[in-house]
Amino acid sequence: MKRFFTLFLATVMFLSCFTMFGCAESSTETGVLRVCNCEDYIDEDLLSEFTEETGIEVVYSTYGTNENLYNELVINPNSYDLVVPSEYMIEKLAEEGRLEKLDLTKVPNYTENVSDYIDGRLEELKVKSGEYKGLSLSEFMVGYMWGTMGWVYNTENVSAEEVSSWGGVFNNPELAKKITIKDAVRDSYLVGLAMVYGEELKNTDDNDVISEILNRTEQENIDAVGEKLSSLKNMLYGFEVDSGKNDIVLGFIDAYVAWSGDAAYAIDVASGEVEDEDGSFVEGRFLRDLSYSIPEEGSNIWFDGFVMPKGSENQDEAYEFLNFISRPENVYRNMNYTGYTGMVAKGEFSLDVENEDGTVETITTSIFDEVVLGWFDESEDLLEDEGVTVDLSYFFGNDNDYTVKVSEKGLGRLIAQYPTEDIVKRCAIMSNFDSKTLKSINDMWEGVKGETFPTWLLILIAVFVVILATFVILYRNKEKIKWFKLPERKTTYAERKNLKVIKVEDIK
Repeated sequence: MKRFFTLFLATVMFLSCFTMFGCAESSTETGVLRVCNCEDYIDEDLLSEFTEETGIEVVYSTYGTNENLYNELVINPNSYDLVVPSEYMIEKLAEEGRLEKLDLTKVPNYTENVSDYIDGRLEELKVKSGEYKGLSLSEFMVGYMWGTMGWVYNTENVSAEEVSSWGGVFNNPELAKKITIKDAVRDSYLVGLAMVYGEELKNTDDNDVISEILNRTEQENIDAVGEKLSSLKNMLYGFEVDSGKNDIVLGFIDAYVAWSGDAAYAIDVASGEVEDEDGSFVEGRFLRDLSYSIPEEGSNIWFDGFVMPKGSENQDEAYEFLNFISRPENVYRNMNYTGYTGMVAKGEFSLDVENEDGTVETITTSIFDEVVLGWFDESEDLLEDEGVTVDLSYFFGNDNDYTVKVSEKGLGRLIAQYPTEDIVKRCAIMSNFDSKTLKSINDMWEGVKGETFPTWLLILIAVFVVILATFVILYRNKEKIKWFKLPERKTTYAERKNLKVIKVEDIK
């Protein structure tokens, strides 16, 4: 029994650790690069090409949320050489001294081609405490992708007016159980703030004020958001992180809170080729006519980047990879694959294109030419007084004409890739919250979702119940299991000495 309970406790401890935190490989072998990135967030063919070009093997892992990644780095600080968090998590990691400062002179493809707008925004973000206090996030990261958050909606069932505000879709009873929001506490908290303080947000165009409102963390703010989000639950199809883009394409939902790259993916898939009943493909038939809208109250603007955890043993390999992934042609390929928007705006590259006669021609092009003009420009199909002309010079620079003309219908897809300057002025960057604030917000979020215990504790209890049930089954069948049989009872001292035992009442 003692042996069993020792084994039992050890198993519980092991499974608890495994369940809560997962496992990570650790290696300091040269010629190997360990990278952890968000799911579906890179063209993995590039990883193979990097290995072929440099001889460096990439051990590639993925994570679900920024918080999952943070836990992994705390528990296994030497697990990775490069990871890809969002800006608020990069700030947190830098404040805790968990990041290496980067030598960006070793990444010229990034420094020479990054958008001046992006570079300026990252320069403004400062580390607020710790050994790196006062330094810009730009000293710790090589920018990867950026974007916004808004509504993806089915234009047949949801009007543009309803998605012009965060709360509009919840006022339409016909959309009950046809809406999802993010199962990500920071994102949904910001949406809740935008709903609660919508009138304040609509009455200002000062980005500093908008940022203050969308980062409020007083207990009264947290309580108000919790009450608002809880009141919407009867309208929700559910909470999701990655399934929303497929749910809306398949028609399970009509509106969902989306990150801009997922919005681009959903819109593209919904308007792609559809297989007809006879097996042929009909070009231009819509599965769903989807669009993207960023509500007028404002939203989140986010920046994801590669950072190097403290103590990385493969730094030379990491710099080679950062320079490789920042080549304009590789940024274009990643954008083409993921639907998200790269931070590189400049630089020309060669691209092989197939002509109508089947011949292949190598052209010199740029991200603006291929992505903006190649994907969105509708000027040849529109009359002079039709459509919307969008100026993207704030992102690409003032050295050229960076305007594109799109139809009203095509505008939603364009702003999912490249939001206009007016839109980004109404978007706020999430701040890094301290641990006390995060606990309060997490407690609120668990209440909204109907959880009375943290998820990890519920999982731990389930593991304990399974192990206990296994023990009961084994114990009841102990006679049939040789290794489980209890040892025979040892003889008493009197029996061993062959002594006669006399009862007290028999003594005269």
